[in-house]
Amino acid sequence: MESFLVVLRDHAQGPERRPDQALDDALARLGRILGQIAPALEVEYQGPFVGIGAGRKAFCLAVRAHEEEAGTRVWAARVCSADPHRGLAAHWELARVSRLRKPILARALPAFLTGYHAAVTAAHKADTGAGRRLLALAQALGGDH
Repeated sequence: MESFLVVLRDHAQGPERRPDQALDDALARLGRILGQIAPALEVEYQGPFVGIGAGRKAFCLAVRAHEEEAGTRVWAARVCSADPHRGLAAHWELARVSRLRKPILARALPAFLTGYHAAVTAAHKADTGAGRRLLALAQALGGDH
């Protein structure tokens, strides 16, 4: 298993672990990989909530064509506003969330990747290179299949 996946799995399964540079690097790597997978699949998915404290349901993970700059749309995974009136507005790349949010994000990744793969399967795109890579990521983090 690739070392960045071991780091992500350990942080997902160990809620007492503190964010560190290894987690930052692993989230950046996962973000880059999902940034390659998402445009190949073009399947939208709204995943688990990753808000903090009482605002737990204020933010979620989502894959879609996000507006990064005026007029520029980029397929990627982002932490987004979960408010239905905001239309899943992207706030942060995975590696750019606050230190307080990183453990929440890490714990959400197995369910996120599993759910995203289920959406890809429902769209009949699981049997593509990108779909198989997504499945491997979900399985590596211990997502249920």
